[in-house]
Amino acid sequence: QGDGPGALAAYQAGLTIREGLAKRDPANTQWQVDVAVSCGKLGSLNSILLIKERQEYLSRGLMLLTELKQAGKMHANQDWTDWFKNALSSLK
Repeated sequence: QGDGPGALAAYQAGLTIREGLAKRDPANTQWQVDVAVSCGKLGSLNSILLIKERQEYLSRGLMLLTELKQAGKMHANQDWTDWFKNALSSLK
């Protein structure tokens, strides 16, 4: 708590790891969801990132989840599309 730069570094490292896993096995839905969750965490760092950067992360996470949902690959408990939409609308 209170360590914005530390949180940013940790979340970015987590995203890099998850992206590597997702690229290794693009058919693994959980790894794709994990990338979206990492984007959501980064998009929530309101004290350290500019609004534009937060919007980019949140938009990317929403896009990933929307693609999975439309393809019928996502379980109901993985559907955080409304959360991402609400987070994006709060930045406007």
